[in-house]
Amino acid sequence: MSNELTLWEPAETDIIPTAATTVGQITKCAVQLSQRDQRQIVRALEARDFEIGVNYLWVKAMAALKRELGTLGIEFLGEMLGRPDVDERDDVHDLLTDKDAVRLAEELGMVSATEALRLRQTQELIAHFAKSEFADPNNIPTEMDDAEAVRALRACIKNILGKPRIEVAHRFVEFRDALLTKPLSETDTSVELLTKSPYFFRKLSVSILLSAIKTATGAGLEIALGNINTVLPVLWDKVRDTEKWQVGHTYAEVYASGMASAMQGLKQALLKVRGFDYVPENLRSDTFVKAADAIIKAHEGIDNFYTELSPVRNLGRLGTVIPAPALASCTSALLAVALGNTYGASFTAAPAAKQLLTKYTKDRWEYYINQCLPGDIRILSKLDSLGPRKRWKDLVQTRQLNSCAIKHSVAKRLIDASAANNDEGLMRAQRRLVQDYYGKRSATTPAALP
Repeated sequence: MSNELTLWEPAETDIIPTAATTVGQITKCAVQLSQRDQRQIVRALEARDFEIGVNYLWVKAMAALKRELGTLGIEFLGEMLGRPDVDERDDVHDLLTDKDAVRLAEELGMVSATEALRLRQTQELIAHFAKSEFADPNNIPTEMDDAEAVRALRACIKNILGKPRIEVAHRFVEFRDALLTKPLSETDTSVELLTKSPYFFRKLSVSILLSAIKTATGAGLEIALGNINTVLPVLWDKVRDTEKWQVGHTYAEVYASGMASAMQGLKQALLKVRGFDYVPENLRSDTFVKAADAIIKAHEGIDNFYTELSPVRNLGRLGTVIPAPALASCTSALLAVALGNTYGASFTAAPAAKQLLTKYTKDRWEYYINQCLPGDIRILSKLDSLGPRKRWKDLVQTRQLNSCAIKHSVAKRLIDASAANNDEGLMRAQRRLVQDYYGKRSATTPAALP
């Protein structure tokens, strides 16, 4: 067995032959599309109705991707998204935004990191041309060109529609099932494996066990409680405050619901790590987390530059001080709006988000940078794009974040490089944070717990 859990990446395959150069030839490779769908896409693109054709293509691609993700189980997807409120009765198409689907596909090894980037660029391209506010200064509407349309066509077919079935790393499901079906001890190889694994797996393990504690009964609950008591003491110093608050919040939930067995088992685990400081005195933080979720939903949806303002204002109305358990979610949501995407940031929502961020004290920024930013993949991914990266540097420089006491060495390098306007150093630090979160990429599947 490997001595480390690693993310799996699919082997590159020639979905689209080199000889396929025309729209018609490329579209024929989309084996998941009916001949009728293929004809409609080709007809639209050859008629230079690029926005219509690419939009139709994207809808079909996302439907296929979400359908395949759904085979892993809705609860499992909810755990990966940090959404313990979902269950198998939820529809995968309602649960996942398009950005969620692409991110999960990357994390599960269904597409490579490079191809995931191309899919995100396709979505941003579609969203950009759907916005009338990006008209030419002379009131001449901008239009998608043929090169952009062909790139989008290739990305969707190569990664999704050109495969009879999108290959999922089902070892991830085995990893989850092992946590929930096999009692673990501190001496188990699998527990030692977790401590040496990328942060992604540590975070996921905690989420999986907490979700089971809230929903399982009988033997399933006993195993989950036993394993959280084994795993949590080992991982406590290796997870950040975001996950610690998640444990405390779960304890508050089961206590309020009168779930005696779950409450007692989780209480024992918290006592072992002296973790009761992370149990919220009330569930006020829930309101802030839900407000942050609404911002992200708007940000990752169509016409986000128009729809972001209302949920940002709603967050601002909740109070001047964000509860500590909700700080990670709220900061990530506000930064997402403030940084925008490749095509810009909302003229109305971005200033409102920045205004809320100006109210942060230095200790709040220190908490986010040290405890949250190293695992905030949403924000780290934005730094790949020139526009969001420039807005990030402006924010760091304006708020003088380099004067914060930053204990996380790589996060400090990122902030210092941002303050110095050093793009090369910034991107080196960003890549290191992402690599540390996911672990070293390899061509093998993650080893399941024995």
